[in-house]
Amino acid sequence: MATKKDTKQEIITVSIKLFRKQGYYRTSMADLAQATGLTKGVFYHHFASKEEIMLTALETLSNWFQEKIFSIAYIPDLAAKEKLEKMFEAAFKAFTYELGGCFLANTVLETAHIEETFLPTVKLFFQNWQKAMQKIYEEKYVNQALVEISEQIIADIEGSIVLMQLYKDTNYLKKSLERAKKML
Repeated sequence: MATKKDTKQEIITVSIKLFRKQGYYRTSMADLAQATGLTKGVFYHHFASKEEIMLTALETLSNWFQEKIFSIAYIPDLAAKEKLEKMFEAAFKAFTYELGGCFLANTVLETAHIEETFLPTVKLFFQNWQKAMQKIYEEKYVNQALVEISEQIIADIEGSIVLMQLYKDTNYLKKSLERAKKML
């Protein structure tokens, strides 16, 4: 039996791990309750639905990335190359955690063709990522070129994460991050 997790944050932490492993549609409220060691009744005391839990999980991860990774791009008195190094080091750890990849991108791939509930939250995550990349690369690129380079880097990283998951090999992500560094 799972250790009882009864604060909202503990429930979200456990839920993220379960959603990451099983996906949104393959995870039931019973699964979530069991993983947290709670009854469904207690679980519903904290969250009205599985959808609410997933939205909270996505928002939690998006905020975490903003605070711990994307914010590095805005550190004053730090050279662009240093910002990129620090960002990529933190991102590598986050994306290779249990080879889980990008939880937000995984959610879009699983749910976008069926429902749009989670799209605004995931879009905000990618917009924040793109803004952070643009902040770093603005010394070298401007206007449309800046937009395109940030989109290209994010697409390359996300594609490398798919290959990393498929082949269980973090070198795909490492190579992608190295390509992005060369563009600076």
